[in-house]
Amino acid sequence: PYTSGSAASSNIETFINMSMNSLYHAALNFTGQNYAAGEYKRTKKILGQCVACVTVVGVVLGAIGLVFGESLLRIYIPKDPEAVAFGYRRLVIICSTYFLCGIMDTHVGVLRGMGYSIMPMIVSLTGACALRVVWILTVFQMNRTLFILFLSYPVTWAVTAAAHFVCYLIVHHKMMEKAKAEQAEAAKA
Repeated sequence: PYTSGSAASSNIETFINMSMNSLYHAALNFTGQNYAAGEYKRTKKILGQCVACVTVVGVVLGAIGLVFGESLLRIYIPKDPEAVAFGYRRLVIICSTYFLCGIMDTHVGVLRGMGYSIMPMIVSLTGACALRVVWILTVFQMNRTLFILFLSYPVTWAVTAAAHFVCYLIVHHKMMEKAKAEQAEAAKA
C-alpha cells in the first residue's frame, strides 16, 4: 500500500508541479530578455511577480489537491483503501507546501536568466539533495515515521529557496555595480 499510495500521490503532485514549472520558464525567459537588453533593475520586478504567481498557483492547486485528494487517489488505486489513506497522508504534506518548491524553482529561473547556471545547480544539489540525505541520517533516525520523512521535502525547499534568494541578491548587486560602471564610462566618453 505504501508504494502504490506514494506513486498515486506523486502523479497528482506532478500536475501541480507542471503548472508551477511554467512560471520557472517565464522567469527564465523574461529575465534573460531584460538581462540581454541591459535592464538589470527589471529582474527584481520579474522575480517578485513570478514568486507571487507561483505562490498563488501552488496554494490554489495544492488546496484543490487536498480537497479532492482522496477521490483523485481512488482513480489510481480504486481497490485499496489503505493505499489511498497513505497516499493522502503524503498529499497533505506535499500539497500544502508545494508552493515552496515553486518559489525555489522561480529563483533558479531568474538566476539562469541572468547568466548564472552553475551556481543554482550547486545550490539545488546541496539543498534539495544533500540536505535530504542529511535529514534522513539525522532527523529521520530520531523519529522514523513517514511524516518526518515527507517533511524533508518542504524543509529542503524552504532552505534551498532562501539560499537561492541570497544568491540572487549577490548577483543582482553585482549586476547593478556593473551597470553603474558602464554608465560612468559612457559619461566620460
